[in-house]
Amino acid sequence: MRYLFVYRGGTVPDDQAEQNISDLWNWLDGLKARGHEKVRFAGFGRKTVSRQAVRDYEGDIFGVSVVEAESLDEAVSLTSDWPELQYGGQLDIFEALAAEDSGPGPDGYALDLFADVRRQILDILRGLPAGKADDIPAGFRNNMRWHAGHLLAITDKLMFQFSGEGSRIPAEYETWFASGTAPSDWSREPPATNALLIQLEEQMAAIRETFACRMSRPVADRSNFLRATTVGELFHVLIAHESTHLGMIQAMARML
Repeated sequence: MRYLFVYRGGTVPDDQAEQNISDLWNWLDGLKARGHEKVRFAGFGRKTVSRQAVRDYEGDIFGVSVVEAESLDEAVSLTSDWPELQYGGQLDIFEALAAEDSGPGPDGYALDLFADVRRQILDILRGLPAGKADDIPAGFRNNMRWHAGHLLAITDKLMFQFSGEGSRIPAEYETWFASGTAPSDWSREPPATNALLIQLEEQMAAIRETFACRMSRPVADRSNFLRATTVGELFHVLIAHESTHLGMIQAMARML
């Protein structure tokens, strides 16, 4: 059955507010990962509309979820560890008389699309003739080893650094593979192509493990140059970036 969870805020001390927000998102992600949460809306009240007037919202609701459970008792049991309870928060539960199923969320689709593009890139790079990964075809500025490292570095920044998860690669990769760099700039030998391909494979798996069911989470770095506010928005940029480089890699491979 479908239930609507309406979240009402409590009084959270200022020094615990940041931790409470993190705990709330983790709780919601756990609810979704276990297959209960189907729709999530987090926000704040703006207006209250009545026949007499439209006035500023003065209530304490900060979000709602559509939740699937076998019974009302199970729905209630899901809220036992809701982090806001310790601060006096309240959670209202409504049972649906009817609910339209909007189908699966976008998380799995986005993860699968990214994985498909990344696998195409890996297949081309692994299929290169021996010794060709460091050749630069006429008309291009970089070689295949640079593209492998660049994808690794940019994806790390987009997904792990901007989201707040923390970098998963050595800091010196930025020196070799950041946007605007080229093999002609290398003063030290970067990692071998095969090592980079292994890292690209591992990164693809880490992204699925880390961000499944978390597309709606806010990013940690709101000042990022992309102005992305959620992990899902970062994913849009990631897939566009991977697709662009897939096209360049395909063009280069035909010339090697």
